[in-house]
Amino acid sequence: MGLLSASSTITRFIAPPPARLDRDATAEAISRRTFRPFDADAVADKQTCGWVAIHDPLAVLVEPADLFYQQFLVIGFRFDKRAVPGKLLWLERRRLEEERKAERGIPRLGAAARREIKDEVEARLLVRALPAPRLFDCAWNLDNGRVYFSGKQKAARDAFVDLFRETFGVQPVPLIPYLAAEHVGLTSRTVEAVRSVEPASFVPGAADPRADVPHLPLLREEEAAP
Repeated sequence: MGLLSASSTITRFIAPPPARLDRDATAEAISRRTFRPFDADAVADKQTCGWVAIHDPLAVLVEPADLFYQQFLVIGFRFDKRAVPGKLLWLERRRLEEERKAERGIPRLGAAARREIKDEVEARLLVRALPAPRLFDCAWNLDNGRVYFSGKQKAARDAFVDLFRETFGVQPVPLIPYLAAEHVGLTSRTVEAVRSVEPASFVPGAADPRADVPHLPLLREEEAAP
């Protein structure tokens, strides 16, 4: 669901905006990375992605007027993925394994041969698999560096982060609560207090969750020994 929907799942990132933004150069950078369908020769590719216009997912030519709304840069993100159904892959793999055993006159195939057959079958079926398209929205607040992405699917989110970095030259960092403390106007002393919080368990008798957590200052083994 997009940002203009009645409800949407939002993932927040922090990405510092450039000190001086060239809108024409930004539009050109986006246009070079707009969505492209699967290449017919790249039969092994399982996913493809790229930018699309936020008002029309079929529009891949964008101008500055399509991107900038007040302090926001808004753009659509399309993520297509194709996969072979697991049960179909298992059946076709079994069929080919039986054929290979009959051809060679052996009762069993080795692990390497079975793996080779699995890869062969998956590659053959992947060419015939239809891609499943997903559409997401992205809004980048150029005043405070907040990026809003309308999705949480890990594969799509990872592809979005990579494409964002390639396009704008800055790595968007997920705004988890630990990092959010630095961006809500707290004093430096309070931020340091948040950083010093240690994990704790509220379950009686549970193992100490701090056992594997390094503590500051770090001590050498001989210093830490009783």
